[in-house]
Amino acid sequence: MALYLWCALWWLWYWRNHFIHNDANISVANIVLDITHRAAEINASMENICRPGQERIIKWLKWMAPPWPFLKLNIDGARKISRNASAGGLIRNYCGEWVHGFGMNIGHCTITGAEIWGLFQGFQLAWNIGIRQLLVEVDSRCITEILATDTNHPNANSSLIKGINRFLNMEWQVSLSHSYRETNFAADYLANQARLLPLGVHVFPMPPSGTEGWPLHDVSGTAYPRMVIA
Repeated sequence: MALYLWCALWWLWYWRNHFIHNDANISVANIVLDITHRAAEINASMENICRPGQERIIKWLKWMAPPWPFLKLNIDGARKISRNASAGGLIRNYCGEWVHGFGMNIGHCTITGAEIWGLFQGFQLAWNIGIRQLLVEVDSRCITEILATDTNHPNANSSLIKGINRFLNMEWQVSLSHSYRETNFAADYLANQARLLPLGVHVFPMPPSGTEGWPLHDVSGTAYPRMVIA
C-alpha cells in the first residue's frame, strides 16, 4: 500500500505539471493505469532483489530461434522524453531469417501503451500473412501480467487488450512469454527507429535500411550476462 501511495503521489504531481505547463489533455483512466503499472513494476523489482532465501546467479542470455515449423515474433515499445511513443517487431523463422516486420509511430502514449500496441500489431501482422504456428516474446513482464488479469476493468488500453486476447484464442498454435531485454535487441532497434517514421503502422516485408545487422547479431549467438534468480 505504501509503495502504491508513493507512486500515486509522484505520478499525480508529474501529470499535474504536465497539464499546467504543456496544456495536455489527460485521461483519468490512463493516469490510474499508469500508476498501477509503475507500482507493479517497482514491486516486482524489489521482490527480485530483496526476497530472502533466494540465490541469484549470472545467466548468459541470447536470442533463441524457434523450433521448426514455428516462427517467432519479438516486439518492443519505446518512449522518449518528448512522451512520443513507438513500437516495432519482427518475425523470424527457425534459421533466424527475416520473415516480416513492422514499425509504428504512435504519437503521445505511455510506455505500457506502446508495448500493448506493439503486441496487437504483431499479432495482426502474423495472422494476416497466414502464419498459424507462432511463438511470441515480449521483454515487459508487466504486459504478460496484464493479459493474465481481468480485462473487463475499463482503462485506456482495454480495447487493445481484448483484441490481443481474441488473437490468443483464435484457431492457431500461439504462445506468449516474457523474455529479457538481452534477447530482444532487434525488436528494440525497430521500436526506437519507428519514431522517425510518419504516424501510423509501417510493414516491412524486407529488413528496412539499418536493421540488417541486428538479426545477424542474434543468429551469431552473442550472449550477454544478467543476474537472475536461480
